Amino acid sequence: MPLVTSKEMLVYARENGFAVGAFNAYNMEMVQAIIEAAEEENAPVIVQISEGAIAYGGEKSFAALIKVLAEEVTVPVVCHLDHGVNFFTVIKALKAGFTSLMFDGSSLTFEENIEKTKKIAEIAHAAGIPLEGEIGKIPDAAKGPLSPEEVKKYLTTPEEALEFYEKTGVDSLAISVGSAHRMKVQSVQLDIDRIVRIKEKVKIPLVLHGASGVMDESLVQAVKAGISKVNFATELNKAFTYALRKELSNNPDLVDVRKYGATARENVKKTVKEKIQLLNATNKAPDILKIINKRSFTRENKGGATIE
Repeated sequence: MPLVTSKEMLVYARENGFAVGAFNAYNMEMVQAIIEAAEEENAPVIVQISEGAIAYGGEKSFAALIKVLAEEVTVPVVCHLDHGVNFFTVIKALKAGFTSLMFDGSSLTFEENIEKTKKIAEIAHAAGIPLEGEIGKIPDAAKGPLSPEEVKKYLTTPEEALEFYEKTGVDSLAISVGSAHRMKVQSVQLDIDRIVRIKEKVKIPLVLHGASGVMDESLVQAVKAGISKVNFATELNKAFTYALRKELSNNPDLVDVRKYGATARENVKKTVKEKIQLLNATNKAPDILKIINKRSFTRENKGGATIE
C-alpha cells in the first residue's frame, strides 16, 4: 500500500497500549528485512533513515526504495527521518517524500530548541507531515559505559515536556528516561515512573530512543506506561554484521554478494520480528488501516487532497 504518515498509528498505539517499532536502515537489505518482518507480523512499521544514512545513500534513493517496497505489502509503512539535526536535511527529506520527520534540537538550549522546532513543525504541517521533537538528551554510549549520574543529568522532566509540547505543536515527543544510543549490550532499566508522569501531562505519543540497550522487561513496562514509538538501530546493525561475519567465515571463498547479503537480511528480519512481538504490535495493522482509510474517505468527500 502507499506510504502513510506516522500520526494515526502512533495516536492509536498510545490509546491501545502498544508501541510501533521504528527501525533504522542503512542499505537495501535492511529496508527489505524491516518491511518483510512487518508484513509477516501484520504490524505497522516505521522505517527510519538517519542523517548518516542519508550521507551514505542519499535521501531520494532511500525514499524511493521504501516507497516501492511499501506498495508491495498490505501493512502501513512510514518513511521517517531520524535525528534530523540540520534544518536543510529535514527539508531535503520532506522534498524527497518522507512521510514523517524528526528535528533533534536537544543539543541546543531549551529556548532555541523550542524556537527552531516550532518553525520546522509549521513547515511540516503545511505539507501534511507530522514532526517528532526531542526534549532532554539521549546520551551516547559509544565511548564507553555511562554512570547513573551521567544518565540522570540528561533526563526529561514532566514540566519541560509539557512546555515544549505546548510551545512547539509537535506530533510526538522523544524523551530521555534512561536509555542511551549505540549500546551493544542490553543492560538498561528505564525510569518507568517518569514515563507515567510525562504521559499524564503530555497528550501526544511519547518516543523512546536508544532501545537496543534496554532490558526486554523494562521495555515492556515502558510501553505499558505510555511509550508509543520505540527506536532500534544498534541491534539491527549487530544482527546484520554478525550474520555476515559468520557466513563469510564459514565460506571464505564466497564472493556472490547476493548470498551473504540474503543471510544478513534474514537475521535482521528475525530481530525485527522479535521486537515487534515484544512491543505488542503484532496484528495491529488492520485496525490502523481502518482509521487511515476512514480519514482518506472523509477528505475525498470534502474535495480536498489526500496526503497519507
